[in-house]
Amino acid sequence: MENHIFYEKNSISALIIGDMTQNEALISAAKVLCKSLHVSTSSEEIQQIVFENRIDFIFGTLSFHNNSYLRVLQEIKQINSKMEIILFLKVADVDQLYDALALKCSRYLYLKEEEENILKHFQDELNVISNKDIFLKDTQYFDALIESSIVSQSDIQGNVTYINDNFTKVTGYTKEEIMGKNHRILKHPSNSDEIFKDMWNTIKVGKIWRERILNLNKDGSDFWADTTIIPFKDEKTGKIIQYIAIRRDITQMLEERRAIQAKEIKANEQTKLSEAKDSFLILFTHELKTPLNAIINFSQYLHKNMYRIEEVPKEKRLYLLEQIYKSASSMLENVTNILDLSRLRNHKINFNYTLFNIKESLEEVIERHESLALEHKKKIIFQGDGEEVYISSDEFRFKQIIANVLSNAIKYGSNEIEVFLLSDKEKIEIIVEDDGKGIKDKESVFELYEQSSHGLTSMEKKGTGIGLNFVKLLCEGLHFNYRIEDSTALGGTKFILTKIIKEQKNG
Repeated sequence: MENHIFYEKNSISALIIGDMTQNEALISAAKVLCKSLHVSTSSEEIQQIVFENRIDFIFGTLSFHNNSYLRVLQEIKQINSKMEIILFLKVADVDQLYDALALKCSRYLYLKEEEENILKHFQDELNVISNKDIFLKDTQYFDALIESSIVSQSDIQGNVTYINDNFTKVTGYTKEEIMGKNHRILKHPSNSDEIFKDMWNTIKVGKIWRERILNLNKDGSDFWADTTIIPFKDEKTGKIIQYIAIRRDITQMLEERRAIQAKEIKANEQTKLSEAKDSFLILFTHELKTPLNAIINFSQYLHKNMYRIEEVPKEKRLYLLEQIYKSASSMLENVTNILDLSRLRNHKINFNYTLFNIKESLEEVIERHESLALEHKKKIIFQGDGEEVYISSDEFRFKQIIANVLSNAIKYGSNEIEVFLLSDKEKIEIIVEDDGKGIKDKESVFELYEQSSHGLTSMEKKGTGIGLNFVKLLCEGLHFNYRIEDSTALGGTKFILTKIIKEQKNG
């Protein structure tokens, strides 16, 4: 009884009548064993108890102190013919024996001989009723499971010997089309052979196998099924004689879950994008504010002193105008990068290919960044391999790549930046190294609005967050290879830009 899955302990209600009501040991044990216990010696009360309560069985004597229960038991049996009754008969009940047997009770016992075994008989009947009740419950649960599942039975070779109605409804196969066929008829090409190897290795040794499998319907459509395969053995030989496959269609559940996950991913992406845009606006505003303040302040100074402009030293006037020009150029470069980035992301940039000297282009970009390096108290060292190297590419866009990388090195380096130009017959490499803190995530730093810092408000952030994404898109468009490594020489970041010459010649 304890082994049944659906067994509910102490679920039986009993009624003890007659002489048994005087057995204190029985009454005490019955209160523990039963869900509810009723005790009575009155015929009228017995009838009332049975009609007003759920009683699973009646246990007691046919009479008590010359008071017979025969009539009331007959009425109970007429109303509920399946009522379980155990009657203990006494010598005084002999005259009523024929009528008592007509009640068709579960058992008849002679009280004098069985008086010592009364409690055992009571417990035995509880077990009988419990097992019968549990069997009915198990059957109901099993029937419900079978009805709602996709069930099939196969022999030890996997040939179908039975399918239920739900199998036909889901797969589209009729019983005539599937019976005798091998189960592989449902095999979907997307499933790996390893899954089925694992299945056979498991069920052949008598173990239950369970997995989520993609199945193929008759019309070519597919469905996901939570599949359980149960091996059945012959009780005498112990050999496996058949397999039962119980499938539960989880296609809709998975689709709903994927839809929810897609919404969550999209919502998270939108949130991150919104946060990134806010961060970008703050940073970009700061990037514009600095040169804009210089333009306003220096222009205002020159405007206020225009009436005595000759008194302002020429060197100072030239310095102020130069700073105004540099600040305006810096603002224009940031705005141009944003506009170009938008065009790049939408594939609306046309590249202008020319043959140019890569060393001269590098030197020009380095020269334009000398003032920025001086402002940040950094030193730029350029080393070439002595060769005059020409490539066919978009020179303006190439300079934009180098400018962004060099600008990052200046902003995030500590003291020194080294630029190398290396070339051989197969490739050209431009290396930019700095002595800064380095970059931990060397992949995500190339994504839009990402920077090598830990927080949006961190003081480490010194740019707009679009530079390396711009570099990535330009490199992909111009067929340059790019990567970031840790600098072993300077201890910071090492950016490597590579152009394969063979690809260029073949193109």
